[in-house]
Amino acid sequence: MMNNDQLYYNSLIDLGHHPEHALHYTRMYYPNFYPIVNQQNPTSNINYYVPLVQEKKKSRTLLIVFGVVVFALVVVAMLIIAVTAVVILDSSDNTPEFGFRHDVSHDLFEDLGDNIAPYDSTDYPDFSSVVYIEGVNPDGEVYSGSGVIIGERWVLTAAHVVEGLVVSETNVWFGNDYQSAAAKYSVSSYYIHPGWPYADKYSSSEVDEILEEGTDIALIELEESITISEDISIAVWNNDTELISGEILLGSYVYVSGYGDYNEGNSMCTNYCLTDIDGTYSKRRAWQNTLDRVVLDIDSSINFDGHHKWKGGWVVYDFDSPSSDNNGLAKGQSFSFAQGDYSYGGKGDSNPEPTTLEGTSVAGDSGGPTFALIQGKWQVIGLTSHGSEAANYGDVAFNTAVSVHTDWICSHDSTQEIPGC
Repeated sequence: MMNNDQLYYNSLIDLGHHPEHALHYTRMYYPNFYPIVNQQNPTSNINYYVPLVQEKKKSRTLLIVFGVVVFALVVVAMLIIAVTAVVILDSSDNTPEFGFRHDVSHDLFEDLGDNIAPYDSTDYPDFSSVVYIEGVNPDGEVYSGSGVIIGERWVLTAAHVVEGLVVSETNVWFGNDYQSAAAKYSVSSYYIHPGWPYADKYSSSEVDEILEEGTDIALIELEESITISEDISIAVWNNDTELISGEILLGSYVYVSGYGDYNEGNSMCTNYCLTDIDGTYSKRRAWQNTLDRVVLDIDSSINFDGHHKWKGGWVVYDFDSPSSDNNGLAKGQSFSFAQGDYSYGGKGDSNPEPTTLEGTSVAGDSGGPTFALIQGKWQVIGLTSHGSEAANYGDVAFNTAVSVHTDWICSHDSTQEIPGC
């Protein structure tokens, strides 16, 4: 017999919902649900539950009828729940809208990411330091993500972006569209933080636990120095935790950028998928948010050289809706059906009001920078790590705090090529 989670999922499919929508809604009530896509749907064949044994037919007839009635009531109840959930979740502020607020044109997020007027002043970060990373693992599978240039031969990104990639098959693209890149550079090597939970060394539960420690960071070394141009710049990164600790930056605007995957079929964008002229979405985007949490100096549970001084950390924000009623980091709130427990993001409160270009990270944005204005300069304070794959209003985005990793970053810069080391 099917479990309630599969019944609920099937009922949504029967209502005509896209499988990604159905999966998202089901996981709001059953977070660990995975659909059995080839299983026969009981709503279309009620005999699925009729016992095959034919003995005691007279007494069993009543049981069968009773069972059918009970099942019908269960199905009706599930359908009512499904319809109710759909009505609630399909309101203007609650549909799985994926990454950017509904009431703002998606073009503005592209303009911001490309520093097109009016986003070309010092009131905004220079996003030409944001790069696209793509590589191949030993099985020939292609993986991609984002990163940020911090030196002529150095790029910061998330550990999970480059983990397992073949160095000789990994490249970095520069420009606002990686399919028409301004430049492409080969990777000489990459260095993953020793506190990162390699998937081949730990169980899934251990990986989840260690992931909360804020060590999702890697450093890429390019084969040759980049050529600075209007399409390529070097970002200033925050190397001093004192400048972001406590409540110094809380409530201030931050800007985040990356090459998020908005292609239909490759992501959960559903009704909000995007496309380019060539049919594949490959643009660099940027969005605005409000910094809600800063968590620094997290001890690692992994014993490695330097673990006593190389701490982890997070900078965190949530995705507020235009109606201001999806405040994922409101005081006392640290759990959602979409994300589970995110209490490791620290305590505090959050302003429910969205920014003008409010957004959040999606798949493909991993490793991209979070900028904050510090002492008159836009500095990289975080790298996109993880959040809810649905990227809905109320979801919380975790970004690896860069400053806590200053010593680790600079330990690889023997020739002092990285400004800030």
